[in-house]
Amino acid sequence: MTEEMKAKCDLLVKNRTAIRRKFLFENELMTQVSALVFTSDDVEADVKKMAECRKLLDRKTRPLSILRATVELLLLSKMSLAADPAEYLSDVKKVYGKIQKGQLLENAYMALAAILIVDLGRREDSDEIVAKYRELISRMNKDHPILTDSEDTSFAAFLALTDKSADTILSDLETGYNYMKKTCKFKASGNAIYELCEMLALTYGDMEEKCDKVMRIYSAFAKRKAEYGNGQEFSSLGALIDVDLDIDTMVDSIVEAEHYLKCQKVFGDKDEEKKSRLVYAAFLVADVYGRSTDPMSNAIATNTLTMIRAKKISTVISVIGSVAPSVISSMLPSEDSKEKTDEGEKDGAETKEESKDGK
Repeated sequence: MTEEMKAKCDLLVKNRTAIRRKFLFENELMTQVSALVFTSDDVEADVKKMAECRKLLDRKTRPLSILRATVELLLLSKMSLAADPAEYLSDVKKVYGKIQKGQLLENAYMALAAILIVDLGRREDSDEIVAKYRELISRMNKDHPILTDSEDTSFAAFLALTDKSADTILSDLETGYNYMKKTCKFKASGNAIYELCEMLALTYGDMEEKCDKVMRIYSAFAKRKAEYGNGQEFSSLGALIDVDLDIDTMVDSIVEAEHYLKCQKVFGDKDEEKKSRLVYAAFLVADVYGRSTDPMSNAIATNTLTMIRAKKISTVISVIGSVAPSVISSMLPSEDSKEKTDEGEKDGAETKEESKDGK
């Protein structure tokens, strides 16, 4: 293990320990999510400031607000890292109000979506993002009603943040899902594959090629007898798609980091907990080796996003995807990518007009 990776693992352990001591009765997995937020920013968790932010949160939100429930610890972490915690909270509340408008019940995934939008500095154009998000959710529900539910809200919001059109995003999702499920017959649940495709659709590039790479990464884990998991954990492999390492080196680094975390006995030291540790190790490797050289991208990446998924929101919260800086950076298309996309859409429009004229 490199010194940089060891330092990152040590920081994660230190942050988790500090947060656990201060917020003793919080959900353990949410404690780990909070620790990841600080670790991705390469800073030690300021638990005193988090406690101050909790008082602010209590003053500025009603008692039963979802912001003071499932996502509270994540929100406190983000607030404590913000230059102005009060302004950050205000921004999240405003965006959340737009996303939640028209819904009968509050939704933790909608709260996460609001955090994603604010973290990427997109509050000013949140109306357009929310409209695109609603279109995506509606069409995803229509295309795959069984695979799409409220848990996909955060991913849909993140997809809405990209410069891709809704048509392109949905086409990528369909291409990736059909390729892995029907062509390759990959042995994973339909939900796990669809969630992975949501991660892969964040970036530009050929979906089938990205799916192939994920399957090679998955096989590399299996060869090392390090079963990554093909359930909830599977989609988090999407965070590794643009890591600047060859697959064998990357997987070796993740396995080494997992073993190191096991020895620390903070993230569990039993074999049955290995899948969870591998996910955390994968996040750290993506964070260390996935940084962009683009200053603008790195500025955005300082607000590292942690996405969480809850199958039974009141009792079980599992980390299934952390969007590494490399993934965030790749969401920002290069000029060449933009030109190709624009040209493709223009050509498609012209072909459509020609067909129309020829009728």
